[in-house]
Amino acid sequence: MTDTHNPSASMDNAAVAARMQLARGHLDRWRAILKEPSHWVSIWFFAYTLLGAVSSGLLPILLPLMIVALTHHLSWVAYVMGGFNLGLLTSPLWGTLADKKHLHRPIFFGGFLVLLSALAAMPFLPSIFTWSGLSLLAGAGTSAVATMASLFVVEFDPQNEWEPRLGWLQTFNGGGQVGGLLLAGIFVGNFKLGLICSALALIPAIWLGAKGLPVAAKRHSWRTEVGDRMRRELDWRFLAHFGRPELLGGGLLRFSHHLSLRGARRWADVLHTRFGRFLLSWFAVAFGVAAFFAYFPVAMQKAYNVAPALTSSVYALTAAIALVLYSVGGQLSGRFGAGKVYRWSLVLRFLGFGLLLLVFFLPISKTLLAVAGFVLIILSWPLQSISGTTLTARLTPFSQGAAMGLFNASGAVATVIGTFLSGPLVHFIGYPSLSAIALIGILLGWLMGHGLQAPDAVPATVDSLAAQKA
Repeated sequence: MTDTHNPSASMDNAAVAARMQLARGHLDRWRAILKEPSHWVSIWFFAYTLLGAVSSGLLPILLPLMIVALTHHLSWVAYVMGGFNLGLLTSPLWGTLADKKHLHRPIFFGGFLVLLSALAAMPFLPSIFTWSGLSLLAGAGTSAVATMASLFVVEFDPQNEWEPRLGWLQTFNGGGQVGGLLLAGIFVGNFKLGLICSALALIPAIWLGAKGLPVAAKRHSWRTEVGDRMRRELDWRFLAHFGRPELLGGGLLRFSHHLSLRGARRWADVLHTRFGRFLLSWFAVAFGVAAFFAYFPVAMQKAYNVAPALTSSVYALTAAIALVLYSVGGQLSGRFGAGKVYRWSLVLRFLGFGLLLLVFFLPISKTLLAVAGFVLIILSWPLQSISGTTLTARLTPFSQGAAMGLFNASGAVATVIGTFLSGPLVHFIGYPSLSAIALIGILLGWLMGHGLQAPDAVPATVDSLAAQKA
């Protein structure tokens, strides 16, 4: 008589079945993850990738190097890069035109055409006035495309799709920036070719936009300005999860067009609050570092003996690694408070610029310390960005959308002013002035950032503001 019941074999079969079920679960989860982007990504997002590669990757490296190489005038860098940053501030104009005239597609494609034309003309017109004008046009074109990119999502897609679509849109832009920085290392020996290739890269961007941009809104029932609706309904916590490229205008390429810049009119209401003190701190830091970021590829080469190809590669690699720190910054802000994380980020940034200044006074190799300082500066940005966004939302005495407007405007204006003033500084003092002014701005920002979220710190309210005025 054969024993058909084998407990050991049954247990083995059950274990195998459990493992197979677990493996199928993992496989299904990975399939869902891989399929997730297809729900939110449109083909025109790749056009925004190419914009990121050109405006945030190639231009910050190639343009300063070309200006110095062709003219030998260091101060010209500040004026040309300042023109670009000034052009980015035209974003409110494009948003207003889109709202009133419904010219989304013409503005989007026109922005690409203006940027393309400016880049193609720059190598052949070596004049400070011409370069500054073309750079201003390039910034305005970049601003037009970036503003319309956000509006294409919030006006042409249902509200419940805004956050994932905007998230993927910015992910594509950030990926383009990293790719552009890597490509910049190839073109540092031939600036003219690099700028011409940058212009040519925008041609497929126009084609991708023409192929994928929506023609009519899927759900367009606006009775009020889209900016007001987006301010009310787009969660600030979502904005905090996505970094802003610091080069060329900081957060201007993200969510800072007309629908948030209007909050600047409320500056007087917050000047004497903790929120106002934070905005002053943010302004001081942005102003201080603007000079360095206008000149950094030239400064790394001339002052620290770091080849431009190495600078762009280190920046690209560090920026890619720093993406992880956005989630880390959010976790640290939740555990220790955004105020502390903000000041910690400034300490890291202070150490980075301290290394850049220290090498001028010590008989040591400049290259290694300069690269280490540069890496610290880049790595500190995600912590600063996410903690700053969180502080904006928690300390504001009015709507979070209007507060984001003040937050973006303070950094944008500080960047423009700091960039233009860096020209005389470098001309009369030299490269040490770049890190010195950054240290001063960061120190002021750190001091003004003290106690923003102390145990007794309660975010200001409209009632408390009225009581203060009374």
